[in-house]
Amino acid sequence: MNNTPDNITDAEQHLSAEIEMETGEGKIDKNKLARKPFIVDMDKNKDKEMAVFTHAKKLSEYVFVITEKSPKKLRWSMVSRLQNCSTDVVENLYRANMEKQEMRAEFQKKALVSLQLLDFYAETAKRMQAINLHQMEVIAKHILETKKLLLGWARATKEKNK
Repeated sequence: MNNTPDNITDAEQHLSAEIEMETGEGKIDKNKLARKPFIVDMDKNKDKEMAVFTHAKKLSEYVFVITEKSPKKLRWSMVSRLQNCSTDVVENLYRANMEKQEMRAEFQKKALVSLQLLDFYAETAKRMQAINLHQMEVIAKHILETKKLLLGWARATKEKNK
């Protein structure tokens, strides 16, 4: 077939064949194969999000993924409540992040209430067979982790208020 070294990928082989056709050279020039980065990261730390946001987003995405195959009879009741509650958590976290200390604590409390409601809706959805046991367990783990992170953030906010 093709007698090229093992450390060269298929894409590099294809590109080297194109270079060979254009230049007539049979040798691979690694400098020609190297790609320049499209976007240069100026400040990597600035773009990082708090872990509580990441976990809440993953939780919400998971809820949407597992509920798209739920029974039709439950889609407008239990499923929509699960989805709305999961997005309420993310929304309240963003609102809390934008506010000053006193209002921040209020939105953090609302996010915590939404997490507790989401836990209730997940249990109810399991009983109504809108989701299965494994899906409920995964939701519960996500809720627990998000709740821990949220309570830590709330405690830090409270200590900052003193």
